[in-house]
Amino acid sequence: MTTKMVARLAVLLSLMPALLLAATPARGADASGASAGARLVSCHRSPAIDQRVATVGTWMRPVDGGTRLAVKLDLWERPAGERWALRSDVPGLGSWVTPSDAGVGSRAGDVFRYRQAVGRLEVPAAYRFHVTFHWLDADGKVVREVTRTTAVCREPDLRPDLVLRSVEARPAGGGSVRYAVRVGNEGESAVARAVVAATLPGDAAPGLHTRTVRLLAPGATVVVRFTGPGCAAGEQPASFVADPSNLIEESDEADNGLTAICPAP
Repeated sequence: MTTKMVARLAVLLSLMPALLLAATPARGADASGASAGARLVSCHRSPAIDQRVATVGTWMRPVDGGTRLAVKLDLWERPAGERWALRSDVPGLGSWVTPSDAGVGSRAGDVFRYRQAVGRLEVPAAYRFHVTFHWLDADGKVVREVTRTTAVCREPDLRPDLVLRSVEARPAGGGSVRYAVRVGNEGESAVARAVVAATLPGDAAPGLHTRTVRLLAPGATVVVRFTGPGCAAGEQPASFVADPSNLIEESDEADNGLTAICPAP
């Protein structure tokens, strides 16, 4: 055997693992990983539900025997303290999507990319997308299926929480009472222009008197004051409500009201 022949044989032996690997049929999701993929493109967190959005991006390429491409996206949700569950109420999810150009998937260089955003995410919760890819032949038969699961989009509860902590009533002269109401924010974000409404003894309708808190940072407390009549035993005492029109999305809506003690001093 000549030196040149020995060199060629050595090169051939060094390539054998790669040649064998290339000849091995792809099995399962990992083996066909080069043909499709999905990832969490963005996970936008916000105190406002309209701005909480998760976006998934997917791509797939043709495979041998397949001439048509299809992808299906599902969203799974795990509220705090609960298990993962499929969200079946999101429009556009759970259905097969195909390229607008029916020829995509029949050419070697084709790439089908698809992106889906899901908004109005509830908090606190975690979300992830489960993506199924189908390659079909000319008769519509599935020749390969691959699934992918994205990274988790975690949505913490960043909402504010207005709390009426206490109300103090003191005589103000002339039969009037001055009410000092302590308003706090126990949430995770600031509140701008929060309204506190008062219903004082003798009022013909609730919430006739209002004060506006310009800005209330997380953990902060301010005092708002009202002046009006006191009440005698058995009469309706003064009551107070933060955000009476429910304009602010809060983590807890059950701690916005407080009633003064009657009779007021």
